[in-house]
Amino acid sequence: MARFLDDIRRAGRFQMPHFVQPNKAEAWSSHASRLFEMFLKQPDMPVICVDNVSQWYYEGTGQENWDLTKDFPNLAPPYPLFWLEYKLPKRIHSDTKGDTDTSALGLGNGHVGWLFIGSEREDVTGEGIPENCRWIYSAELFIDYGLGREIQGPHGTWHAAIDAEGRLIDRPWMQSWAPAHLEHLVVSLNAWTHPALLAVSFMHCKNVMLEEHACPPKLAKRTHEKYGYAPVTYSTLVIEPLKQILRHEGRSDAHGLQRALHICRGHFKDYRNGRGLFGRYKVLVWHDSVVRGTRGEKAPPRNIEVKL
Repeated sequence: MARFLDDIRRAGRFQMPHFVQPNKAEAWSSHASRLFEMFLKQPDMPVICVDNVSQWYYEGTGQENWDLTKDFPNLAPPYPLFWLEYKLPKRIHSDTKGDTDTSALGLGNGHVGWLFIGSEREDVTGEGIPENCRWIYSAELFIDYGLGREIQGPHGTWHAAIDAEGRLIDRPWMQSWAPAHLEHLVVSLNAWTHPALLAVSFMHCKNVMLEEHACPPKLAKRTHEKYGYAPVTYSTLVIEPLKQILRHEGRSDAHGLQRALHICRGHFKDYRNGRGLFGRYKVLVWHDSVVRGTRGEKAPPRNIEVKL
């Protein structure tokens, strides 16, 4: 199946967002051209599909407010350059506001894609960089709103400073080509980083791995002959501690993944400070939540697996 990044390459160009000022159109076009060349000339760039992380973020948990300094425990760049993509949510669940059907917003079967560039502090020049900064993120946002509309982006360059522990320093910011009276639209785009950054935190967990998915050779050959490049090889996250709980307690086979993940909500445990895991290992670990019986007793631990 073609990925969102394949769709962007196939389009052959980027679509300018509506909020770009006319007098900034040339600057946007120059920036977009450089990015498009990067997309075409980086065949080995890691491409990670995080559809199910997005599904869990929007539908599987009712958490309304997310704190980038607390809920995303390790944002250190897993690669110097990488692409994360996920589907736009069809439903958003909130413990306080209930469910929102996003199909009413006309999102269709859209996608979000982020091109992340993670640089070491010493490789970045500029003013106002925090002293405790270890990495600087620069990320570019692309959105397919579905319903046959063109893929829009880049919307602006998202920046964030990360310390040596992988934690966010202060607030991220976005540079764009929008006029001052539309800056609120640019600020709202920051929320699209959450599923992507949650996936980055998962990637640093001891018990999480990446599973690679390559395009079948015959299809890759035909695509290369037609478009000049082969479909991307992409990866998905596999979280070891989840399959039996999702299958038995969560009844994922009957209710679907989103309901199962809601029942079996997990959490991060950070052992990088203090004595460490088992008094030895300074690691970040993903733990499945405790499933309780009718009287509140803790269920015995399970070994499970789910792709996120």
